[in-house]
Amino acid sequence: MPDALGPHRCPACFKTYKRREHLQRHRSTHTAERPHRCALCGASFRRSDVLKRHVQTCDGASASSASRRRACDRCVRQKKACNSGQPCLNCERRAVEFSVPTTLAPQNGITDMHAVPGHPGSLHTSGFGHVPFDDFDLLIQQAVSQYPLLGGQQSMGDWFDVGLPHHGIPEAPGIHEFHREPVRNPAASRYRGYTFRFLSDFTCRTGLVSSFECATLEQRQQIVAAFQQSYLEQQASDYFASLTPLSMPSGDFDGHNQSLAGLPAFPGNMALPDHGLTSWSSWLDDPLVLRLQQVVWLVKNVVTVRPNNSAVTLTWSPALEQSCLNFFSPRRFAKFIELYWSVWYPNVTMLHRPTFDPATAKPILLASMALIGACVSPDAVDNEDARTWFNCVEEMVFTDDDFCRDIDPPAVVDVNAPLATMATLRKLQSLQAAYLICLCQNWEGTDASKRRIRRHRFSTLVSTARDLGIDTARHLDYSSMPKHEFNWAEYVVREELIRSLTWIFLLDTAFVIFNNLPHRMVIKEMKMHMATPEACFQAPTADECIELIYQWMPPGSPFCSLLLREAIETVCLDTMTPGKQGQFSQLGPVNLFAIVSAIHYMIFQHQNSLGVEGQLAPIRNGLRNWIEIWEEYASFPYALSPHGVLQEDCPTPSMMWKRIGFVRFSPEYWLLGSLLADRLSAATDPQRDASSASGGGPTSPGGRTKQLSADPILEKYDQTSMRQVNDLITGFQKFNI
Repeated sequence: MPDALGPHRCPACFKTYKRREHLQRHRSTHTAERPHRCALCGASFRRSDVLKRHVQTCDGASASSASRRRACDRCVRQKKACNSGQPCLNCERRAVEFSVPTTLAPQNGITDMHAVPGHPGSLHTSGFGHVPFDDFDLLIQQAVSQYPLLGGQQSMGDWFDVGLPHHGIPEAPGIHEFHREPVRNPAASRYRGYTFRFLSDFTCRTGLVSSFECATLEQRQQIVAAFQQSYLEQQASDYFASLTPLSMPSGDFDGHNQSLAGLPAFPGNMALPDHGLTSWSSWLDDPLVLRLQQVVWLVKNVVTVRPNNSAVTLTWSPALEQSCLNFFSPRRFAKFIELYWSVWYPNVTMLHRPTFDPATAKPILLASMALIGACVSPDAVDNEDARTWFNCVEEMVFTDDDFCRDIDPPAVVDVNAPLATMATLRKLQSLQAAYLICLCQNWEGTDASKRRIRRHRFSTLVSTARDLGIDTARHLDYSSMPKHEFNWAEYVVREELIRSLTWIFLLDTAFVIFNNLPHRMVIKEMKMHMATPEACFQAPTADECIELIYQWMPPGSPFCSLLLREAIETVCLDTMTPGKQGQFSQLGPVNLFAIVSAIHYMIFQHQNSLGVEGQLAPIRNGLRNWIEIWEEYASFPYALSPHGVLQEDCPTPSMMWKRIGFVRFSPEYWLLGSLLADRLSAATDPQRDASSASGGGPTSPGGRTKQLSADPILEKYDQTSMRQVNDLITGFQKFNI
């Protein structure tokens, strides 16, 4: 709810401010006027305070000599810093063809980015060393103007291109300085220049699109347009292929008042092309239509038969039934599922798209996916219609027989036992449906729904996950398996189970970090294997899958030999060599995000226990190892990476589902953990300790001096709003700038 953040809204990017003068200062970033000019070097700025900061570090170099650029065309087009190499680091990192700049800069090594048309902000570099920002707010506002609905989120490449320290630590190949924050506080140098661009917005917004990486409005519109064209062509093809003289309908069919075997029929104009005709035989034989009728029947059941404490408040009527038929009609459902895959799926890579079949999936899973697809739709009508069915689908999921059925764990766990059984598949899909509806309600629902999910539903979800067996979620040694023995279905089930448990663990860490809620899961029970590379999981056929496994999961790789618990313990407790860090960097962003999130578990436990400074050692060691691992991962050329494609590469609608989601912001979680660790370390007051030791502090009945523990950083627990964390981040930003 942006209006709650401030009454003054920018008409260009919709950012809100509490004071009018702040809005007026911000609005200048949307104009080309730069009235404040440096008398020493001639550089111009939009704001006077930025000019004052610039004067303190200005070396008097003439800006006029930098009227011609040396950056290559690709860097200019993507608005990135270029080191002027041939090829430059940016082009070399992505393994793309180098494009010679259309103009050459003077040979004095100074570049004025004002000369680059459309470049956001004023940026002066000397060679390609330290790059100070003179107008950091302008950079953010330029990104906001490009993505107005995302409120400050930038392209995938921008978030990866973060800076490294300048104090004797070499830069990883391909990591550029363009998005490095100026380090003005000497104590902030160890934070490597990362900023809270994602988390700052994430903790003050609500909604899936506003909070996560859900593509731009234009991209989502392109996805819908491509789907509509493909859907109409397929429907027309099926229609004419099924026509016979006997099957031709005698008149127009709208289906509004038709029913079949006691189940309501879908509106014909929602399931068919614009001509409104269909073959009766093809309509009756369509398994998807029958599946969606089951969804409508389940919705009707939870509305008409519900317990006293049910969150469902709807009353079933012909109008509500028609609305339900409309929302879950084949055409709209197909649109929602496409939006789920292309827009939302990169954020939670849990389901296996190549083998996913809506005609055989559980109705509750289809309903949960449809709701998320409708929430991320560019059509406001879809967003509003979805909210009608949030509580109904939640009730459907958590009363499902497969979800509620207890499973007796085996006395001896056999990790080689086949998992691709019908009972396991039904239980797994019920678990996935429950996870998705928890996400939907927690980010799109009312405050009451968010509390219910956080306090009650999620605990049930964790219990069901344990019933499935966390320690059975392990892969076989595929790298040593002959190709003809590879069982693709078995691999898919094992990988989906591993990923489902990982994302449940990550939702638990999100509640710990942002809602200050004690965790339900513990690190010691995370005895499942690591998620395999996206290239293997996204392979369209069994042959391609095993070939990619041979390529990216060779013998000795950590994917089939390392448990998540072991990975966390290794990062936090061991002194990792560069070789070991390089091996861990192969795990990819999802696994690395799980590790850094687990460190926040440890931080929460430390600040809420009678901890001492020495107990922070594993946390600090984990943070130090993790950032080295991440930078090793980020240095690998993304064009050759098996972990996903970049947003900046402008993937087509058919490739959007292969993007890297919000896990690419993992360094911000590391930064938050580092700042919290420093705050916990500083909480021990040496003067207070000295006073206590000399007898000035409180004493126990036996005369011994008491050692008081510091108060937790976040004082309120189980908060629906993430305001506490947002205030903390805002305070950190002010302190470091």
